[in-house]
Amino acid sequence: MANALPPSPAHALLNVLRPPPGQPTPTDADADKAMGDFVAHLATLEGQHNRKVWSEQYLIDQVFGRARLFKKDAERSLYCRCHLKVALQQLSVLVGRLRNPLTGAVALASLNEWGETITDYIFDLADVVPFLQRRVQGYVYLNGGKNPTVHSWEVYNLSVGLAYQSTYSRQGFTLNHKAAQIASIAVLRQALELRFERLISVYLTNAKGKPPRLRHGFHQDFIVANPSFFRPQGFSIGDLKPVYDWCSEIVHQAYQPYAWQIGWALDLGGRLLASRPETPGGPWSIANGVEIIDVQAMQAAFEAYFLKNYDHGSWRMTRQRPEALVRNWTASMAATAPNFRSVNRRGGTLRRFWARIDRLWVEMRKLVRM
Repeated sequence: MANALPPSPAHALLNVLRPPPGQPTPTDADADKAMGDFVAHLATLEGQHNRKVWSEQYLIDQVFGRARLFKKDAERSLYCRCHLKVALQQLSVLVGRLRNPLTGAVALASLNEWGETITDYIFDLADVVPFLQRRVQGYVYLNGGKNPTVHSWEVYNLSVGLAYQSTYSRQGFTLNHKAAQIASIAVLRQALELRFERLISVYLTNAKGKPPRLRHGFHQDFIVANPSFFRPQGFSIGDLKPVYDWCSEIVHQAYQPYAWQIGWALDLGGRLLASRPETPGGPWSIANGVEIIDVQAMQAAFEAYFLKNYDHGSWRMTRQRPEALVRNWTASMAATAPNFRSVNRRGGTLRRFWARIDRLWVEMRKLVRM
């Protein structure tokens, strides 16, 4: 159409990074213009919305604060303004690296080399810019978005890739072998944590929208204590507890374990995390490692378990579909309870204090005997 509006700066840059079918191959001039227009647009918005000078510490507190619920538009606006400022700073540093030191231009090859990261900037700012521009009639940042959720299976694959990355090469670049193996174990630990939590898929928030601070292994302990709900396909979830604890030791002490420990830990973790068929010869799925017999009964039992074992607060429960083989699941089972429920325990903080005193006393007696 002759009167069609030109694409927004975000959309124009995305078209260079991911040319639509039938569009001519972008040139270096197209890449330089699209990148420059996008940064200039963000700079204009940042100048309009950020009139105050914030300290670095203030920005750190805002940008890296824990997830929260915004009760007022002013709270979300401040959050978005801080993120816009930091996003522009970091993107400008990246673009500075991409520019040719002689011409100052951004070549298409340089842009494509960092294409995935720049694409993330475009989509991530869709959480920020449209809200700040909500009162500007007709403003369009980008029609589209991304799903930031990562399946625990993908995290496990990353762990495997890190463990053996020294056998791969990309443009002659590999990570330090020892450091990569330690990172592999840290990622495996995260993958196990994610799958234990997502096997249950009950999420809890307090009145401020914040989750509880559960001890490590809380979800796995529930799974092991309630075997009637969970049917692992040829392995024991309880047997993974030493593997998880070993991963935690490596994370906190950062030493390179034996090579065979790494290999076996990945094999054992793969029993829970890798894809497998539902039945021999059947279709494969990333969630077939464990079957849940009765999702609703299991999730209700976990809610009761949490309220019995957590020591303070009132919590609202949100149920989602587990990362598991579930034959009786319906979309109506995914819901957030309308009311908050209080824990059953009282005086938990005091009990923890005296338990710690008891442990210290035991350690002191051991030292005296030495």
